[in-house]
Amino acid sequence: MQRDNIIEKLKDDNHYYGEFGKKYLSNSDLKCLSNEGSAREFRSPKKYTIAEMINLEKGKYFHQLMLEPDKAKDFPIASYLTRNATGYKNYISDRNIDLALKESEAQEIKDLVDWVLDPKSEYGSDKVRTLLKNPIALKEQPAIAEIHGHMFKGKADLITLDVDGQYVIIDLKTTAKKTGDINFWTMKDYNYHTQCYLYKELFGMDFKFIFFGKKPKVHWSGDIYYDIEEIAPSEDTIEKGKMEVMKALANYDKFFGEGATHDVRKSYTQRVI
Repeated sequence: MQRDNIIEKLKDDNHYYGEFGKKYLSNSDLKCLSNEGSAREFRSPKKYTIAEMINLEKGKYFHQLMLEPDKAKDFPIASYLTRNATGYKNYISDRNIDLALKESEAQEIKDLVDWVLDPKSEYGSDKVRTLLKNPIALKEQPAIAEIHGHMFKGKADLITLDVDGQYVIIDLKTTAKKTGDINFWTMKDYNYHTQCYLYKELFGMDFKFIFFGKKPKVHWSGDIYYDIEEIAPSEDTIEKGKMEVMKALANYDKFFGEGATHDVRKSYTQRVI
């Protein structure tokens, strides 16, 4: 299949996350490959706590409202106060989903997005609106590339012109942390450092994050606002991401490559510490 046709097909989430997309490695594959002990979890069904599932759904809703508002109209939101309600259980059963956001949870995210997109909002949201509304901006744009002998895929939240006139990839994140508390160890915990390296390789341009605090704040004037922090990776962070990618790929080759030398199902191990 021609490269352009592959990219077009990967724009569809059903293909990107489905069998077609599994031909390619992605940043999300690397976390369990970073050490031998967790390699057996590679592409295994993940088990999440309810709290983790809620945060994942909030993140999806945020991205759809910001980047694909037409999709957000169909986002599963249940009008029940608790998840123990019979109506809520019927709601998720009828849709064959594991969890839906409650209206109160969805409203928290909508309030944040409404503030960011409101032309009257200040405190940094005006820059985000400029980046989003650039007529040449690409949203949810996939790419593929061979990196260290392996085919990778990635999907950029936003590719647009930065204020300095250079093209840049922007990844949007929500966070419960105080934005000033985000540091390299945060990046490492969530594999953001490997994402920085991979996306620079995939798209061939600079990469940065914009973090949005999920908790509303009150300005002394009485205005409601949210923290926004732009974080660009340093060369050191990108280099550490590269080293982590290479380490993960070594484990991938060991357990899953054509010449695999180890059986991932092996459960008996010996070590000296």
